[in-house]
Amino acid sequence: MPRPRRSCSGIPRLSRRSRVFLFLTVFFILICAIFTGAFLIAGRVRSNLAKVIDTSANGRDGVALLGHVYNVDIPSRQVQISWLILGCGSLALSGGTYQSEHCGRVNNTVDFYFDGATSPNISYDPETSLLHKVDGDGLFYVQSTVEVQTEHLLEVSAWYGQDQQYAYPFDTYVLDTYVQAIDPATNASVPILFARVVDATDNLVPKLKANTDIRTLKPVVGNATAAFGVQYTFHRTVLSQLFVTILFIVNWLLTAVVVFIAVSAYDGLPLAEGVLILPVSVILTIPALRALWVDAPAFGLLLDSCGTFLQMVIVSLASIYLVVNIGLRRPTAAAAAASTHVAAHALGDTEKEAGVPLLPESQH
Repeated sequence: MPRPRRSCSGIPRLSRRSRVFLFLTVFFILICAIFTGAFLIAGRVRSNLAKVIDTSANGRDGVALLGHVYNVDIPSRQVQISWLILGCGSLALSGGTYQSEHCGRVNNTVDFYFDGATSPNISYDPETSLLHKVDGDGLFYVQSTVEVQTEHLLEVSAWYGQDQQYAYPFDTYVLDTYVQAIDPATNASVPILFARVVDATDNLVPKLKANTDIRTLKPVVGNATAAFGVQYTFHRTVLSQLFVTILFIVNWLLTAVVVFIAVSAYDGLPLAEGVLILPVSVILTIPALRALWVDAPAFGLLLDSCGTFLQMVIVSLASIYLVVNIGLRRPTAAAAAASTHVAAHALGDTEKEAGVPLLPESQH
């Protein structure tokens, strides 16, 4: 048994296989760390809420809404948002919400109406909504007492004559909504400084498209017609798009391997019967990888038209060809071998009748 090679220090040297394995292990760990760090840093920069609040408020007086999306239902075209109610400037009871310098809890009673509601979605009252510590100054923060949850409809439109989801994973959805803030004591409009959605969920990222002060033709109460409109687009996260694209490419690579084997068989390359396992495995693997797509939409997407459908057809036809080719080649080869054996015996009998001495069989 050969001894392991030792270095000058007396430590056994690793084999080439072990060195390659360790190198790949370290490489993959570094790649994982880089990807994780990049996404965490990008998320931290994007979610600097103090900067978002102060920049949007811009030192003005009014109320504001900070939205957290917690559910997006693409088939139903619905999005659910939890809005945190803020007061800025003279309407702020105290600053410091998300480390903001100018905005905090609202110090006045305000009713909020979303999307033309005839009754307030929430009646905010600082006397009942804010909780104060008994043994000291300051507020005891309970988010559910200073937030309102709403459900909105996403725009329904066509993409090249198809459903919006046809462009998956590069599909885009639009949210339109508006809100009115009313002082119930005077039925006057309270200025709304901004309504911002600040986080992503369900692998969808919101992006502000437009926000502006608007007015309604009919006052919701009294003479209040002022409102604030906001429009957001939702698209898939970069990680989701990358993951689906890689699986799509892998399916085409598997298809190419099966086609290569079929072409090799057509070219006369001898193939063992065991090679038939690969095409059958690929037929099962393609839909399995398709099911791993983010949210796994129903069949009928653009990627199905130029991917899954063609892949299944090509692999199935190639598999049928391989089965027929290899299955027919074996009986033909067996018949050829039998004919050769019969011809050899016939030649031996002819030589024996002619008196030709037969050569002795070689000893193995």
